[in-house]
Parts: sequence; C-alpha cells; structure tokens
Amino acid sequence: MKTQIKKVLILGSSLLMLSLLTGCDFTDYKTRIQRENDINNPTGNKSVCLRVGKVYEDMYPYTIQYIEGEIDPDDAWDKIAANNELNLKLSLYAKEGLFTEELVGHDGDKPLYRYNLTEEGRKYVDWWGGTNFCFGRVVVEKVMGVDDQLQGQRVIIFTYHLENVPNWIKNKDIYSLYKGYGGLEKAVLGERPVKGAHNYSISSDGRLSLIRARSGSYIL
Repeated sequence: MKTQIKKVLILGSSLLMLSLLTGCDFTDYKTRIQRENDINNPTGNKSVCLRVGKVYEDMYPYTIQYIEGEIDPDDAWDKIAANNELNLKLSLYAKEGLFTEELVGHDGDKPLYRYNLTEEGRKYVDWWGGTNFCFGRVVVEKVMGVDDQLQGQRVIIFTYHLENVPNWIKNKDIYSLYKGYGGLEKAVLGERPVKGAHNYSISSDGRLSLIRARSGSYIL
C-alpha cells in the first residue's frame, strides 16, 4: 500500500513539473523572466536606451555642424540624414532639460548651437557607441503562451509595463523619431501592456538557457 501511495505521489509530482514546462501553469515563467530582466538591469533604470548619436563623452561641449552635398549611392549610411537627425535630437532633448543649448555663431545663415549635458541628463546617459539616454524597468504582467515550433528552442510570450519612466520620453516629438515607435509609445505612456518575448534553447535534460530577450533594448 505504501509503495502504491509513493508511486502516486511521484506521478503527481511529475505531472506538475510537466504542466510547468508545457505552459499549463505560467507562474514559473513569469518569475524567471522578471528575474532575467532584473539581473540585466540591476539599477532598474536601463531597460530601454535611446540613442542620440555618435557624440562621445570627450566630445562635449559639442557644437553642431551642417553637412551638405550629394549622397553616395555606394554608402549604406546616409551621413547627411544622420547629421540632421542628430541636430534635431540634441535640440529636442535640450528642451526637456537633458542638454544646455547655447548659440555660438552661424554657418552662413544657419545657427550654430553648442550642447552640453546637464546634471539631469547625466542621470540617464550611457556611453555605449556614443550618447544614449536610458530609463525604465520591465515589470512582467502576464505570460500569454509558449511556442515550441522551432526544434530545440522555446519562445515565451508575455506582456509587461515599464516603471521608472521619466517625463521627457513622454514627448511624442522625441519617441516618434525612433523606428517602430509604436511599442515604445505604449511602454512610455503606460496606456496598454506591451508584448515581449524571451527565446530559450532547450538542453537534452530539459533545462532552458536564454538566447535573446525582447523586452527593452538599445533603440537607434
């Protein structure tokens, strides 16, 4: 009798673990995804980083320039458009108090402005690949499903919202400059949950290893 009870307990335990792995109970995935985000973002202020441009720390105070001429069809990077976008971003972030802005002269009839980081700007700055402003912490709300269609991989789909979102990023003039800003808009305004996904590889013993996280990133 004791042996039969033991077998039933083992079977029940195995079925519980199976339900966790197959997505019948998403609690474990929610906890894991939250932990992974917090490990990657220990300060709770770097879930999303928005790139201003290739202006490095030793280049400040930075004076804008104007680039003109024909676009090189063999160059995939449009230097003129990139420079114009940098000038615009500096101006917009200055209006939000992250840069100082000083008129220092003219290039023909075009004004030349000099920018430097304010104390407020330094709270958010990150220097990976130039000047970036970072903010936010992912808070997982609900696991929506599990996708095992790729052999040896598992994708966990979930919804989340961001906390620690500063007021300056709620300016549509700023967030609409970034590609695919629809998801960013939802995240910073907090009106609706945002969909995220974590991709895992599955080892032979069933353990999951994170390959890629899609909940917060550097945005060019």
